[in-house]
Amino acid sequence: MIFDTSTVLQILKDRDFFEKIKDKIDGEIKITSITAYELLRGAIYLKITKHSEKELNVILSFISELEVVPFGRDDVKIAAYIWGKLKSKGTLVNDADILIASICAGNRQKLLTIDEDFRKIKEVYDEFEVEFLTS
Repeated sequence: MIFDTSTVLQILKDRDFFEKIKDKIDGEIKITSITAYELLRGAIYLKITKHSEKELNVILSFISELEVVPFGRDDVKIAAYIWGKLKSKGTLVNDADILIASICAGNRQKLLTIDEDFRKIKEVYDEFEVEFLTS
């Protein structure tokens, strides 16, 4: 079971949210290497611009507790296919979401998310398993 960046940030901001969704969690919680990157880049940006290490420490601690699923060779093919299908429909989705979805699909892992953009990906790639949460 994989969480995307939006869902992780919601959990970190709102502990009640995690309590609300914890019954949907089946097995080990994981994140993708793309999510780890997005979380770290934001925290490092805050460190640089706000001179605050609080967020960075929280993110580093959070990431150290989870399995980080890498973006692999087979995921590249899935991502390219998803991008091509979306592009042919005139649908735009950011690359990070496409990469996260391809990692989930390639590793046969369900994504738990609050990000509605993943609906667009599901429409073009049935093998992508996703469950939408309400924040």
